[in-house]
Amino acid sequence: MKEQLKMILFTIILGLASSGILVGMDAYTSDMITENEELAFKKSVLQAFEVEYEASEIMDVFSDQIKRIEKNGYDFYESNSGAVGFEFGGSGLWGPITGFLTLEDDLVTIQDIQIMEQSETPGLGGMIAEAWYLAKYKGKVFDPDIVVVKANDEENAINEVDAITGATGTSRAFETLLNAEYDIKKEALVN
Repeated sequence: MKEQLKMILFTIILGLASSGILVGMDAYTSDMITENEELAFKKSVLQAFEVEYEASEIMDVFSDQIKRIEKNGYDFYESNSGAVGFEFGGSGLWGPITGFLTLEDDLVTIQDIQIMEQSETPGLGGMIAEAWYLAKYKGKVFDPDIVVVKANDEENAINEVDAITGATGTSRAFETLLNAEYDIKKEALVN
């Protein structure tokens, strides 16, 4: 009986000590995590606006080059060049996708897209976050929507983007997400 009591007491003390260490580390690192998340967001925004920067100057370049505008409950960002951008997020095929979309000053032509977080399958589905795939969207027009098409040798229309071969479901989910977010954000921006 005495041995069992020692084991229970040891387990309780070990559990309390471990919990205390975890809570302490969370409190100690929470400000750093918040700062790093803000830095990563601003880095993505600068990349989406195609603004050059040095890693040590992200905060200064962001405040000099980008202006945040709140309109109808949404945050929009405008660069000194007149391009406008917004954060988007929603469901992909296998999990959430968040990113940042910039539009040229005509508000229909895509300047750039950056994916900040995605939970698609590693391999083919995860390619939606790769630069070579996102580059296919540059210059494409929401007219009336972006359309993902099966890759072929023909030239795509101004609103068509080739799907990722083998990840058509992810490509279609990304298409749906972009079009839905664009419609909501454009409505908020122009009204």
